[in-house]
Amino acid sequence: MEEHCLRRSYPKVLIEELPILTIIPTEVHRLKLQNTFKTPVYTTSDRRNALGAGLVFEADLAVSEHISHWVLQGVCLVLNTD
Repeated sequence: MEEHCLRRSYPKVLIEELPILTIIPTEVHRLKLQNTFKTPVYTTSDRRNALGAGLVFEADLAVSEHISHWVLQGVCLVLNTD
């Protein structure tokens, strides 16, 4: 993450570690973000548990490419890799 934004992974690499992030809770109406992708953060790579829950929160990550690129790639953050 040399550019401090989400970048494409290397070919055939499905999972990459993200540097440690600082999470600061903020009220939505106070946010003024541009060029960010609301990335879903899940507890496991299954994206849900037996009860159907698994989404923890959405992280705003800086991006240089159009948001639709990351949506079509299925990008998400996973707290526990299998």
